[in-house]
Amino acid sequence: MTLTVREARADEYEEVARLTVEAYEEYAAPLGEESWGHYRSDLADIARRAARGQILVAEDGDGLVGAVSYYPPGPRPGDADWWWWPEDYAYFRALAVRPGARMRGVGRALALACIQRAREQGASGVALNTTSVMPVAQAMYERLGFRRIQEGVPESHSDVGLMCYVMELSRDGARPS
Repeated sequence: MTLTVREARADEYEEVARLTVEAYEEYAAPLGEESWGHYRSDLADIARRAARGQILVAEDGDGLVGAVSYYPPGPRPGDADWWWWPEDYAYFRALAVRPGARMRGVGRALALACIQRAREQGASGVALNTTSVMPVAQAMYERLGFRRIQEGVPESHSDVGLMCYVMELSRDGARPS
């Protein structure tokens, strides 16, 4: 499989929304009906996330197989509840891989693309969130060098088992030890 990671085009946002919701649907039951309803709406709102950051997609010969929302370091909008990270950190969220394309390195490629962008943009680190019901994601992030931190989780998100991960980036471009 030849995999390409690139920025999504606006005409692909609807497909990216479907892909993202499909990838996360397995978490509907563990999250509960109310939490899933809110989360699903958020996951499908690609245009809103693109207005604040960039939507990266992974494609192979069969089309789009993954997507992620990447937010560069810099000032954070005051009205959004996902912006508690330091301004010199990049952030990514809603990393999604089509169920049929899993275990082929798609998620890793998307995460690495975010890390590379963060380095190129001079970020001090990269932050992300996942939940306790996503152990495969947790393991991948830890293999990439992210470490879990306890601080930073707003009380309003503790009901879904929100977990915060960070990777500090060195200024010389070398990967932290």
